[in-house]
Amino acid sequence: MGQRLLLVDSDRSFLKEHQVSLEAAFDLELAGAPEGVLAKLETGAFAAVFICVEVADNKGYALCSSIRKNPRLDGVKIVLISAKATEEEYRRHQSLKGRADLYLHKPMAPSALVAALAPLVPGRTLDPDNPLGELVDTELGDDWLDNLKGALDGPAAELSAAPVFGVRPPSPVQTTNLDRGPALSTDVPPDSRHVRLLEDQVANLHEEMRAKDQRLAAAEERLRAAEAEAQQVQRQLNSVTLNLDELERSNREAETLKARLAETEAALRALEETRGREGESAETLKAQLKEALTERTDLIQQVETLNQQVGEKAQRAIELLKERDRLLHETMDLEPFKGKARELEAALAEKEAALAAQQQDHAAALAGKDEAFGAQQQDHAAALAGKDEALTAKQQELEAAQVAQTQLHTTIEELVAQHTSLEGVHQATLLEVVGYKEKAHGYQLEVAGLEATMRGQGRDLAELGARLRQVEAELEASQALVLERDQQLLAKQEILQQHQEEITHLGGQLAAVRQDLDEAQILHDGQRLELMNGLDQKEAELMRLNQVIGELQDSHAALEREKQAVHGQLSEHRDRLRNLDGLLQEIQDKLRRGSDLARG
Repeated sequence: MGQRLLLVDSDRSFLKEHQVSLEAAFDLELAGAPEGVLAKLETGAFAAVFICVEVADNKGYALCSSIRKNPRLDGVKIVLISAKATEEEYRRHQSLKGRADLYLHKPMAPSALVAALAPLVPGRTLDPDNPLGELVDTELGDDWLDNLKGALDGPAAELSAAPVFGVRPPSPVQTTNLDRGPALSTDVPPDSRHVRLLEDQVANLHEEMRAKDQRLAAAEERLRAAEAEAQQVQRQLNSVTLNLDELERSNREAETLKARLAETEAALRALEETRGREGESAETLKAQLKEALTERTDLIQQVETLNQQVGEKAQRAIELLKERDRLLHETMDLEPFKGKARELEAALAEKEAALAAQQQDHAAALAGKDEAFGAQQQDHAAALAGKDEALTAKQQELEAAQVAQTQLHTTIEELVAQHTSLEGVHQATLLEVVGYKEKAHGYQLEVAGLEATMRGQGRDLAELGARLRQVEAELEASQALVLERDQQLLAKQEILQQHQEEITHLGGQLAAVRQDLDEAQILHDGQRLELMNGLDQKEAELMRLNQVIGELQDSHAALEREKQAVHGQLSEHRDRLRNLDGLLQEIQDKLRRGSDLARG
């Protein structure tokens, strides 16, 4: 089973928000489309695949089903995320055979996303020989990496050699799996957006150049059409007759040709202006490339500043560890004083025991002497006096010993108070050391976050460098293409000058044709006057004929009225005939019945 995570998504905003945290927590690879995903998964390097449902026009479900149908990918976990899918849609998909292992919704916090994926994907592990990972392959150099390794190895060794109160430093896996705070994520510069903007501008420049090529081709077509039309006009002008309609049509075609020639000249002027704008676009692209290089330099400076800050934090941790060692040495220096105090207490106890024994001995001796010298009191009066004096001396010695014991107790109490204060100072110092330890742990977490950030920045810088080189190559190709277009434009300008000379020649011919047209117009005016006179005569005759037609129409209307009257009379006669037919039929019926009765 693999250890990596494959993310299939083309949403730039989602990648911008989550790519850094996912790369810090897992060994991540990106895929912008479903094509080629099955081949990557079949290599066995991936533990899970993270699919956006909306990728490539909602092909996420189809990709999930294809993975489930492949028996070689049974161990691969599938995670689906969507910005549009509802819970009901997810429930329906869970009931299918091609269901996923985890369903998520956009938007989602980076820490929550990492926590959701952690049970399915193994966390990223650091190489102990190369804890900085892919940063070594970047173009920033190796000197600052060596310095950073030395600054990190020193505090890490001291922290691991001198643990305080059982606090263990976090493992590299734990530090790399932690989410980075907002203070770290905000330091990532938006180089990818700038590179995409440059790519879009280059694509727009290519589109403009293709459009200009199309316009040049269209202009050439128009020029050829204009030449053909000019030749056609020349042929038509050679075949001009005195017919006014033919002359007017030729005049209209000549005006159309002039308009098209004006459009061609305007198109050529627009092409020249567009070529000037192409030069300006190239200069703008160069300026933008310079700005991108400047931003790359600024990013390198920011990384160096971060390295300096990490070194300062490591130096501060070293100073804190030295302070802790000094406090431990002071605590160890107090041990002899504690031993002396214990020795004084033991000596005091021994002296008290000796004094008690001496008092008991003196009491026993006095009792024996009282019994032995009861009869000899007078003889031993002097001895008793001496004994009393010795006892008084012993009592004085005892009082002096008690005073010394009191002083010793006072000294011991002072030492105990000093020891208590030193214990408080020691506890406070230990608390400070614990706080410094926690701060050092936080610094380690920040360093781990900075490492992940710098890895992401290194990859972005490598991609930016590759894209910059690609853009420079495209810019050189564009410049070569622009030079070629300039040469073509010069050739087109020469051809245009030839066409202009031909147009000038055609203009002279058009002037001659116009003179012929004027002469024909004069002839046509004379003919039109004759026609107008004939038309007047025809109109008078038409008026007379109209009057005759009006009279005929009146007579026709009278005939129509007479016809209608005759039709009325005929209809009356028909009605009468029908009535007579009815009467005749009745009479015949009556006659038939009478004959029948006569027969009966």
